[in-house]
Amino acid sequence: MTLLKKPTLKEIYAPIEADLSVFASALKKELASHDPLIQEIHEHLLKMTGKFLRPALTILSSKLEGTANPEVIKLAVLIELLHTATLIHDDVIDNSELRRNQPSVFSKWGREISIVSGDYLYAKAFVILAGFKNVRLYEALAECARTMCEGEMKQIEKRNDFLMSEDTYLRIIRQKTAALFQAACMGGAYFSGMAMPRVEKMGRVGYNLGMAFQIVDDCLDIVGTTEALGKTTGLDILKNDVTLPALYLFQTLKETERRSLFKRMEEAAPVLFEEIKNLALETKSVDRAMAKARGYLEEALIELSVIGESRCKESLQNLAYHCLDRVR
Repeated sequence: MTLLKKPTLKEIYAPIEADLSVFASALKKELASHDPLIQEIHEHLLKMTGKFLRPALTILSSKLEGTANPEVIKLAVLIELLHTATLIHDDVIDNSELRRNQPSVFSKWGREISIVSGDYLYAKAFVILAGFKNVRLYEALAECARTMCEGEMKQIEKRNDFLMSEDTYLRIIRQKTAALFQAACMGGAYFSGMAMPRVEKMGRVGYNLGMAFQIVDDCLDIVGTTEALGKTTGLDILKNDVTLPALYLFQTLKETERRSLFKRMEEAAPVLFEEIKNLALETKSVDRAMAKARGYLEEALIELSVIGESRCKESLQNLAYHCLDRVR
């Protein structure tokens, strides 16, 4: 499949520029609090905002067919709150000092406040969800939240298991990452008034984009930079989380080499990360993982191909390529 020339993120978001502005205002309003500590934390979070990828997917999906429902902005805020809650909890689990090139909530306020802050955002998200008064939507997003938690627990359980099956790894990232991408695209499509078969198709678009996105993130943990990634690189390796390039790397090693590397990984030394990075590049493990990500990207584009042509469809296509192009 021929890849399109990738425009800038600003150009990709052009068809929904006004919607994203409304979304940003709605997010800020939702995070406002009379409690000084909560307000301080939320103001810090607003300074750390990223590319709003998931809200953009939600809004773009809502404008593919028919007339977008203004309620989709609330859904985009809900999706972003769920995502932000997971990031706060991730930083606690990882003892991460940085998030989006800023001090993490964990590094500024500590473990206890961070855990409760993430819980607070989950609760805020479900208050919004209750306001939709839509049982089908409530069930879908509640299931998404449950799935994300299950994926995170499974990833923690499987730490150090660099000999796990590829299917087990893929199931973890489906739960941990792809589920929210799927919910974003499905939810947006649902608000557009699409027929359910097409809503489900957009869910598959989101699922495949989420799988590709997480695998690319895995690769960036090895070959990216802290500045580009917005967080410390090498964290996954140093805390023995299994990523796809690492899984592929261990498949290439002989038993004696694996044992030696396992033993030294207990030291979690930065110098060891450089060795693993070099091994992953030499064995083409990163290239192999990127090929897997491209496969998911192509599946997303195939699912999207049945949707009529529009600027929003083109933006979704280019956004998919943008996610993949983070590894250069």
